[in-house]
Amino acid sequence: MTQSLELSTKDVTLNRNNFIGGSEIATVMGLSRYSTPLKLWAIKTGKIPAPDFSENQAVEMGTKLEQFVANLWAEKTGNSVRRAPKTYQHPDYPYMVAHIDRLVTGTDELLECKTTSLFRQDEWQGEDGLCDIPQEYILQVMWYLGITGRKIGHIAVLIGGQQFKYSKIEFDQELFDKMVTAAKDFWENYVLKDVPPAVMSADDETMKELYGDSHTDFIIDLFPQDERSAAAVQELEQKIAYLQELKGQIKDLDTEKKTIEASLKDIIKDNLGIQTPKYKVTWKMQNGGYTYDREAMTADGVFEKYATQSQFRRLNVAKNKEV
Repeated sequence: MTQSLELSTKDVTLNRNNFIGGSEIATVMGLSRYSTPLKLWAIKTGKIPAPDFSENQAVEMGTKLEQFVANLWAEKTGNSVRRAPKTYQHPDYPYMVAHIDRLVTGTDELLECKTTSLFRQDEWQGEDGLCDIPQEYILQVMWYLGITGRKIGHIAVLIGGQQFKYSKIEFDQELFDKMVTAAKDFWENYVLKDVPPAVMSADDETMKELYGDSHTDFIIDLFPQDERSAAAVQELEQKIAYLQELKGQIKDLDTEKKTIEASLKDIIKDNLGIQTPKYKVTWKMQNGGYTYDREAMTADGVFEKYATQSQFRRLNVAKNKEV
């Protein structure tokens, strides 16, 4: 049987590192476009701070518009909704929780309210009741259904303050079981044991946050000691060699790209562009970033006063001399 906690929204925010919520389950499963398991692990274990949304206007407006979205959905569907007074827990794993937006009165259903910008309207194609739903939100609602023991979830979205769409999600036990397995593995084998999950291609910024500087001049020697370590070192060296090969390919492709672009500009010359049966190519003037006259600013004594120099760790690869 699903358990519930008497937690306010403020309580949930303050204790977010102690549980896995619906907005995080896509990240746990490695299916989020906005975060990764490594970054979430680093936040849960306190190694990097959680994002501060206290002054984020999009988040603030989303919170203020939640009731409006709920009311509009109720008006369009003929249902009534009420706030969910409690935070629900999984009966076997209390660190798996659901803090849902609204319950649909007199039913075994729930409602999740969203707001988004016009730039993301293509993610919500379709008509009311049958529109597409971004993957992260499908998983979020499925998580809420599984935790609360309900069978039908609704999601409503206000897009750019101009469009309103909604759709229905039916509970899928098989999918929810996979979500629970992933959450259990993430929490018990990584968060509690303080073991970082595997890195992903999107983890570059997280690595910079975790390891912003080298604290020693020590270089780790990875020289084979036995057959097993020899195989591991060989695999690592193959990765490094492939990295160097990719860099070379990228450089060659960039050169080829610039050559083609130059040839097109040579055809366009001082015209606006060219057009073929398949393509239209324009070469337009547009505003770029600001440039500053360093010498003049230095002479006026303002450059050193306001200029700051950033520092970052750079990954370099060099081939050792063969002995």
